[in-house]
Amino acid sequence: MGDYGLMKHAGYFGTYLILTLDRLRQQRWLLAGLVLLCLLLPLGAGKAANALLSRGVDFSGVTLAITAPEGDPVPRQLEQYMGEMEDVAQYCAIVSMDSETEAVAALKRGEVTAVLVLPENFIRGVMWGENPDLRLITAGDRPLESLLLLWVGQSASDILSAFQSGVYAVLDLYEEALPPGLTRDQVVLDINLRYINLALNRSELFQTLEIPATGTLPVILHYGLSLLAYLALSAAPFFVSIYSGGWLSFHRRLRCSGRGVWAGYFSGITAGMLPPLLLVAPALLLLGEGKHPLALLGAAALTALFCSVFYSLCCLAAGSAAGCGLLAFGVSLASLALAGGIVPPVLLPGAVRRLGWLSPVTWLTRLAASAMGYPVPVSAWVCLGLSCGGMVALALALYRRRVDRQEVAL
Repeated sequence: MGDYGLMKHAGYFGTYLILTLDRLRQQRWLLAGLVLLCLLLPLGAGKAANALLSRGVDFSGVTLAITAPEGDPVPRQLEQYMGEMEDVAQYCAIVSMDSETEAVAALKRGEVTAVLVLPENFIRGVMWGENPDLRLITAGDRPLESLLLLWVGQSASDILSAFQSGVYAVLDLYEEALPPGLTRDQVVLDINLRYINLALNRSELFQTLEIPATGTLPVILHYGLSLLAYLALSAAPFFVSIYSGGWLSFHRRLRCSGRGVWAGYFSGITAGMLPPLLLVAPALLLLGEGKHPLALLGAAALTALFCSVFYSLCCLAAGSAAGCGLLAFGVSLASLALAGGIVPPVLLPGAVRRLGWLSPVTWLTRLAASAMGYPVPVSAWVCLGLSCGGMVALALALYRRRVDRQEVAL
């Protein structure tokens, strides 16, 4: 008797599934177009992002004019020494000018980016710890260059403050125990020359580290998988027909005959897996370059299951194609941004980057990456399982409520 009941329920579910698939079949041309889009767009976007991030952006640098009171040789000395510092010369050209008036006129003509006005006896003031004020004049119509110069100025101020702290510490030690044969002026000169040498050779104090723009995944793969997950999640409006209107009225009549909502809802989930599977599987095989095909098909099946559950929740919560499209588009676009699928993760603000693990696009991207042999944190699997279970529970409750509402309305 138990086997008979099980076969009866299985036959009922199979019939439900066939009817649901037939309903989806009416939109086969739209889905075929979406499959083609998912094949071409992720790979093309990944290659474009890789070319952009590899090449960088064109930047001609800035030109800083330095001027001081008449007869002061410091601007020419700074032009000579700073021009020989390769790290500075990469983005900033230094030119000396005889007067502030001449420098400001060059700024107005666009020949220089900014003017640095030095006070009288600037070097002596720095050596003796007076730290005289400087004036930086920038063009109002070039905010990016002005911001760069502000950053350079702040960095120089930090270095100068650190060096002056060292100078004061040495002078304090000198005052505590006067070495024979050393005058204070000689100590001041020697320690400043030592720090100047450190500043000129500061590149030896740093270690260069390359930070990948997209974390552990290559740029092409990161953007390709992120965009693929976004497109798959955005397809929710195509499935409104199996969660609304006359289809729910049909389910209501079946409920009147004693049938529950489980078969209806899960037949929709099962039928809804086929289109995203057709969307994702070929694209994953293409992005994976034919390696690990079975693992990629398994990842595509899990992605299709998650997307189908997501479709059901969007359709049942919105109740219309327009509302479902708006909801799915908003969630998927926010998920894409959080996952670094628009701006590279390394360029996102720290607070936004720390929220990336909440993005469904991140979960699906890591799921696909795991099938390609990349390491995936356990949190991605936990988030996928918990979110999928939560969406099923919420969507099933909405499904039952919508069917019951149809019953009352009719």
